Amino acid sequence: MPLWKQILLCLVVAVLAAGGWYAFQHRESSAGGASASSGGSGGGGGRGLGGPTLVVTEAVESQVENDQVRSVGTVKVPRSIKIYPQVSAVVNEVLFKAGDKVVKDQPLVRLDDSDQRVALDLANVALKDARSALDRAQKLSASRNLALSALEDAQSVERKAQIAVLGAQIALDRRTITAPFDGVVGLSDLAVGDFITSSTVVTTLDDVSTLMVTFLVPERYAGRVAEGQAVTATAASKPDATISGKVTSIDTRIDPTARTLKVEAELDAAAAGAIGVKPGMSVVVALGFEGQPRVAVSALSIQWDRTGSYVWAVVDDVAKRMPISVLERQSGRVLVSGDLKAGDRVVVEGLQRLREGAKVAEFATAATGSKAPATATGG
Repeated sequence: MPLWKQILLCLVVAVLAAGGWYAFQHRESSAGGASASSGGSGGGGGRGLGGPTLVVTEAVESQVENDQVRSVGTVKVPRSIKIYPQVSAVVNEVLFKAGDKVVKDQPLVRLDDSDQRVALDLANVALKDARSALDRAQKLSASRNLALSALEDAQSVERKAQIAVLGAQIALDRRTITAPFDGVVGLSDLAVGDFITSSTVVTTLDDVSTLMVTFLVPERYAGRVAEGQAVTATAASKPDATISGKVTSIDTRIDPTARTLKVEAELDAAAAGAIGVKPGMSVVVALGFEGQPRVAVSALSIQWDRTGSYVWAVVDDVAKRMPISVLERQSGRVLVSGDLKAGDRVVVEGLQRLREGAKVAEFATAATGSKAPATATGG
């Protein structure tokens, strides 16, 4: 490269370096002057922006955890049968309709019994003759005009006649079908003139004075279930109504396949009948157990982020983030576990402006002017 070009290049580099140095020096002085000007005029202006954050807090409470088992069970009655006739005969009269409440030994169906009435009359006549013969034999025996064996024969005939009357009466009674216990009868297809046999179902009979429900509970509760323990049940027919009851029986073994324990409870029959609960229906049974004491906070105080749930506690007028685990929700209150204890105060309003270590003031306190300035807007 010629010498003159080298000299020219060096001059250009020197000019650029001088211009850069001048610009840098000018910016430094400008920034310093602005800073000094700002510092001189704003010495007391930042005090209004550094006040505490206004919040509303609530005290942490202590509540017992509601440990509850819910299981679907089937309603049944202690006595539920199908009624069959004991003989084959033609139906003469049907004395009930479905849904009737009946009492023990109340007639339900009368069958044709004409032959049995005749047989009973003949047996009564034979018994009358046998008693007359026995009376004569006893008188003759007393006067020693009759052998002892003849008297014994007369006594035997009279006894056989009594048995014949009893058999005829039983045969006649079987032509009337009666209720074996108090209850409610079901539907029936019988009509007058039907011929029925001992395999014909006359109707069903349920003792609805007591309703039972059988349900399953997990094996981990096996040692906590006890007879007499209170339960509640709800039916699909009226889910807003509850039926009270109590545990009456507990199975003696755990199902090794399902790992459940069978439990039986008695329900309030009047309450169940009022909402239309019938044997065979399914109900949801709730069985409660007394749980452990837990701390309870307002549902409004709980926040979430990628690390989990937490609340803002107020300690010496300073916000402190407290991680928690949600255990159970109870009507606006939430049972949690963590480092909280009963009596601690947690923030329920003003959560969005809080940061760890930020100064806070109760809204009610600030409103009275006793602690927090009315113009405070956040830290």
